[in-house]
Amino acid sequence: MKKIVAIFLIFCSALNVQAAVIDGGIEYRQEFSYPTEEYIANHYIDKNSEENLRLLKGGITKLQDREIGEFSDGTYGIMFYDDPEYSWYYSRNGRLINFTQKSSLEFPMKITKYKPDGTVVNTGIKISKEESYLYNNKGILVAHWKGNFCYDNSNNIIMVRKSVK
Repeated sequence: MKKIVAIFLIFCSALNVQAAVIDGGIEYRQEFSYPTEEYIANHYIDKNSEENLRLLKGGITKLQDREIGEFSDGTYGIMFYDDPEYSWYYSRNGRLINFTQKSSLEFPMKITKYKPDGTVVNTGIKISKEESYLYNNKGILVAHWKGNFCYDNSNNIIMVRKSVK
């Protein structure tokens, strides 16, 4: 028995155990079709901006044809039910700031955010309705949405999604 314990101890001491810290990042490439310039141009101006802002002010976010959401920086977003692959984000004056394209309508999904000219702003992974991770063009984590709060790398709240329950 002593020989077995001794062999076991020698074996364990001979093992080279190492640990590594995993640093979050993402590498991505375009994997789905980009919308046409004409399609994007149709969304440069939110033709329902006054109505959307009035509805948001009244706490109404779900309509027959679309869902709207408001953010703490004064911007708002629209997702049309007949085209849920895209979401469109506007300034208070109804001008397109950026838009997102989803890789899928099921979780987990990849979401890429573009400027109106087609430049990639960031890419994210949405793992549930309540949680997503955003990465810059270099693959570095820049934001983490948990529920209605968006956190930076230092766990500071950088934006709030306004929600009426």
